[in-house]
Amino acid sequence: MPPQITFTKESIIDAAFEIYKDGGIENIKIRKVAAKLGSSIAPIYSNFKNIDEVKKCVMEKALHILIQYTEREYSPNTFLNIGLGLLNFAKDYSALYKELFINSNEYSYLADEFFATNLEHMRKDSMLKGLSDEEMKRILEKIRLFTHGLAALICSGSMQGKSDEYICRLLKEAGEDVVGYTIYKKKKVGIVYE
Repeated sequence: MPPQITFTKESIIDAAFEIYKDGGIENIKIRKVAAKLGSSIAPIYSNFKNIDEVKKCVMEKALHILIQYTEREYSPNTFLNIGLGLLNFAKDYSALYKELFINSNEYSYLADEFFATNLEHMRKDSMLKGLSDEEMKRILEKIRLFTHGLAALICSGSMQGKSDEYICRLLKEAGEDVVGYTIYKKKKVGIVYE
């Protein structure tokens, strides 16, 4: 008798993730995951309550990959690396980016987790030393609009032909403008955020 093949939670999530990358979260079905694994549906139900639990794990894996992208060192600037990581993720995984940030779904809490992770990274950036958490949140909210706009353009193909250096320069300049103005207001004008 040949040895019995066992399927771990991780292997099931990986199979579902491959389906997700190709067709989106709604494309993940129990039978499709089983087919991807080359198994019956039994291993899936022995590891997960239902397909929604599988989908949740897949979305969390997508967030984990995104965070890995934002933790890479593209430049010496930690804050810039967050934006560049998001843009590179949008380029490499446009369907995942859309699912996480554009499509309205029950996984929007993951965007909040991503925001919180970004704040942690911002606290490590020497350029932002001396700014309060509230000031950093405002900076992140402003630059997030710009960065997600660029990411949406990348996902739609509208930035084809634009070099990585060009995109990096745009993001760097926008970040410098937002951070610089925040520091200016704090030092020169004395505005305190509520």
